[in-house]
Amino acid sequence: MEKDNNKQGVTISKKSLAIIIIVVLFLIAGGVVLGLNWNNWFGDKPVDTPAVTQNQLDIDPNAGDWNGQQLEDKGGASEGIKIPGYPSITIPKDTKDVTVALLNPEGNPCYFKFELVLKDTGETIYTSKLVPPGKAITNITLSKALAEGEYDATIKISTYSLTDQSAMNGANVETVLIAK
Repeated sequence: MEKDNNKQGVTISKKSLAIIIIVVLFLIAGGVVLGLNWNNWFGDKPVDTPAVTQNQLDIDPNAGDWNGQQLEDKGGASEGIKIPGYPSITIPKDTKDVTVALLNPEGNPCYFKFELVLKDTGETIYTSKLVPPGKAITNITLSKALAEGEYDATIKISTYSLTDQSAMNGANVETVLIAK
């Protein structure tokens, strides 16, 4: 008995070869699509506002219930953001810890963030975290003490939606700081 030592190769029909090529092309295309969209589908989601962290609001710890006078709605509109006026603010001279009332009026559809900026220098001497509606910050610490005198200042109010914390319209309120 003679053994046949001829090596026989595997034969693939043209139909099978076409199916294998199509499957490989689909796998390559899927990998490209997955690679191009990986960050969109599985990456970290960016935070749109600096005042808000990914899963937690950055509420100012000094914001407390406001028991003082509420603002009168003189706009006549049923919706909108109420912005308090500050014609002047009197603070003690030569001290950083001062008493003021930075108020987010009750009923507002947003959080407030306050910045107190000296107009002459553009220097920000106070920045709050988020203040919910109906709350106020009444004690703040300035970045520097002010000598006796009057200082033109701007209270920059940034607003953020209560529902998704997206930025809304803000306001710049002109005031005079009186250090006595």
